Amino acid sequence: MKKITFYISAGIAIVLLINIINILFADLNRLTDYGYGYLVGKVILFLIFAGIALLTRKHKITTEK
Repeated sequence: MKKITFYISAGIAIVLLINIINILFADLNRLTDYGYGYLVGKVILFLIFAGIALLTRKHKITTEK
């Protein structure tokens, strides 16, 4: 279940990041107040899903002898 959650949240975070970058490079000069709210909402969702992916990733366990 943890692996499924990681992959789904990582996938959504990547899609949101691509969407945010597209808005910043192509449409930033045409944004209205509602557009800035839309962009901030996308950034917040990206941070949430990236945080979930970060929390559910597989940790490497190293042992030193």
